[in-house]
Amino acid sequence: MDDGNLKRNNFSYSWETCFANWFQMRKILPFAPILCFCLIHCLNQSEFRSPVDLVLELKHARSKIKIGKDYLPYHWKKNPGRQSGLPLSRKWENTQITFNTNKDIFLNHSLDAVFFPPGQEYHFQLSKGTYQFSSLLGLLGEKEFQTSVSGKLKLFSGSLLLKEWDLSGSPKEQWMKKKESLTLGGDLRMVWESRDSFLFVGEPLLYPDEWSESFSTFKKPKSVILIVIDSARKDFFGAYGYRHSVTPVMDQMARESVFFENPFANGNWTKPSMMSFFHSEYSSNLGLGNSWFSTKPYQRKVYYGKNRDNLAKTFREAGYFSQTIMNNVFFLDYTTVGLDLGFHNSFQVGMDIVDTEVLTNQAIQFVTDKKDIPYFLHFNLNTPHASYSPPPEDMKAVRKIVPDSEFFRYESPVQRYLGEMHYTDREIGRLITKLKELGSYEETMIIVTGDHGELFSPEHDYSYHFIMQTRFGHGETHYDEEINVPYFIKLPKSIADTIEPDKNKSLFSEDKNSVQNNYSKSQIRIPGQSSLMSLAPTILGFLDLKPQNATYHGVNYATCILQSNPCPKETFIYTEGRMSESVRTEHYKYIRRYPGFTTVRRTSTGDPHTMAEELYDLKKDPKELFNLSLVKEGEGLLHIARADFRRENFLKRNGIRIWIPPCEEAICRDFLSMNVQGSLYDWEAPETVQINSGSAKTVSISKETRDSEGTKRMMGRKDSKVTTVSHTSERTQPDEIILKTVNPELGAYFQFTRNGKTIPVRFGRYGLEYQRSLSNVEDLIVSERQPEGLFQSPLPWVYNDGAFSGSGETEVQKEMGKEVKKILETWGYIHE
Repeated sequence: MDDGNLKRNNFSYSWETCFANWFQMRKILPFAPILCFCLIHCLNQSEFRSPVDLVLELKHARSKIKIGKDYLPYHWKKNPGRQSGLPLSRKWENTQITFNTNKDIFLNHSLDAVFFPPGQEYHFQLSKGTYQFSSLLGLLGEKEFQTSVSGKLKLFSGSLLLKEWDLSGSPKEQWMKKKESLTLGGDLRMVWESRDSFLFVGEPLLYPDEWSESFSTFKKPKSVILIVIDSARKDFFGAYGYRHSVTPVMDQMARESVFFENPFANGNWTKPSMMSFFHSEYSSNLGLGNSWFSTKPYQRKVYYGKNRDNLAKTFREAGYFSQTIMNNVFFLDYTTVGLDLGFHNSFQVGMDIVDTEVLTNQAIQFVTDKKDIPYFLHFNLNTPHASYSPPPEDMKAVRKIVPDSEFFRYESPVQRYLGEMHYTDREIGRLITKLKELGSYEETMIIVTGDHGELFSPEHDYSYHFIMQTRFGHGETHYDEEINVPYFIKLPKSIADTIEPDKNKSLFSEDKNSVQNNYSKSQIRIPGQSSLMSLAPTILGFLDLKPQNATYHGVNYATCILQSNPCPKETFIYTEGRMSESVRTEHYKYIRRYPGFTTVRRTSTGDPHTMAEELYDLKKDPKELFNLSLVKEGEGLLHIARADFRRENFLKRNGIRIWIPPCEEAICRDFLSMNVQGSLYDWEAPETVQINSGSAKTVSISKETRDSEGTKRMMGRKDSKVTTVSHTSERTQPDEIILKTVNPELGAYFQFTRNGKTIPVRFGRYGLEYQRSLSNVEDLIVSERQPEGLFQSPLPWVYNDGAFSGSGETEVQKEMGKEVKKILETWGYIHE
């Protein structure tokens, strides 16, 4: 399907684009007249160019001053740009810089910027032509309490001065909009003249003059708005069967959309959920984990150390303007909570209650200002998240919509939640009204979803952390009410019109099993369970923007819909929570808590009890009230659920591998105590090995061996113990134990005894010998390959396989490692 969307990277239509394989076309020379026509057509279009993003061009530009360090440590609300591809020696030339432009509402306005210390120059090689330069400029002083800032920004092409802005007397820490028409002769040189002031050129873009005119020949790319409603439960939407529509705007939009009937989030709180659907990958597999708000340095290292696609990055590289408007810190790197996904512009309001109206006003202003260019807008409202404080007029409206007989059956927080849902819908309605006034609504793709649901049911009030200090919240459990969210996609009309209902009537069916039967034929339904892992590949699939070799892993529903084929089924839906996880099928829900986090309570002062696993038969018990993992009648289903969970292997984890050598004595009693920095996730061990975990980080391993004893292989946990798979091992072979870790921290502390005597342990890739615990050994403990001499070692051996995070060891370093090992042997650190 040709929907006129720009392709990835350069996006220029040129001779090379049309005829890159010219010499392979000699076989079709008889069609030369047709080819000539195509050539003329292609050349007529060859001047079409996408916007030039100067931040992304920095890696090709020359800079007078290479900036590899932070010049302004006093201003902590910033980070080096993470998506520009600059080397470490230049990493601060692209800075994501945040200004607190309104302290009353904690407004943090962050831009991806080109950084100019005094005297800095950048020289870009660009195509000739006339462009509209657009940017926001901001200034900081060399010193924190500097009273005034000044300087001149000059733009040159060749030796010709195109524009000069004198910024003397400008306010600090405020963004100033600049636009100018520039005619370039093949280059652009930007020069900052100042003695003591630092300039940030935010979101610097060059739009070719023919940009908007080209849309008469090329269809305009479709703008995209992703609306994320924090804590939105699916079952309070009229579109999903709630009898009293408190969300009329979104219910109407659902009637015009690709409608997912039973969608689930892949995280039960904001950070793991948002990161997973922006990347179409589980948060832990991105290196970010699921346990707490902060993003640790080792997590950043793993995340930024690998090439990863995300929605903001993909749309930006496709020529879209990328904007987030939110009350959410998880997309701001400097907070130490979030990450830099590559948005041009991030508008974040931190003041609760007043934030929703401010954010909606900003979104309305944004779609108005950008109506003539393609954009990707992430619009994230914090309502109806607690504290459930709707405006009085919305509570009055809900009282008129919901009958008293039903309204007063709800507890007070739920009543207020309904008011927040109505308020959220009203604010989204203001944005939709503006899009219609602008004539943009029909051709804009709009996605509505929630990052997670909200726990209300007293039957499900099981907590470990008690972060919310109340039952009404999220992040603690994995019941459907906490992870079942709305999810529908309103397609641009030009795309929706290409879908032929007659070819796949099941997509448009109104069967009795569907959620609601009074919607028009324009609604496309996806029956059965689905997950938000599909969000990124599906919307990019509809727009033909999914990059080659993309790292998105979810289902692309656009393919089956556009081709009118049956859509794939998401058999297993995996969700992460704080030190917990769940797998959902159409038949069962399996919930598992990590070692050290298996104790739950009904209230923060209640009696603790162990609940390592939960299992619910969703066919017989859809409200998830009867935990089958605790009773004999659930044993068969529990065996199936555990086997499914281990076979699917949803998360990639580092493994601390422990090898215990065979014993030469008639009876051997081995004991290993260990403290694992990365916390315990799971383990694999032979049946003869006993493993006990006293906390999230501590584990004791014991084994008794006799002459006649054989072994069976065992994998995983069973009620904090283990489950078996058959495998035999001779007594002459070492036993291997694998401790999988939650976080990509590499270190471990240990002590090993055999028959009561402490003996040395060999360590890491080189097999260094130590009697007791080590510290600061991360670089030594990792070995991505099995260490040489392991099977012949008379001593236990411990190493981290780096299976998830890697060691960063190059092939050259691996060869050097062999030489290092020889040197260590000659120094007496390794004894063969």
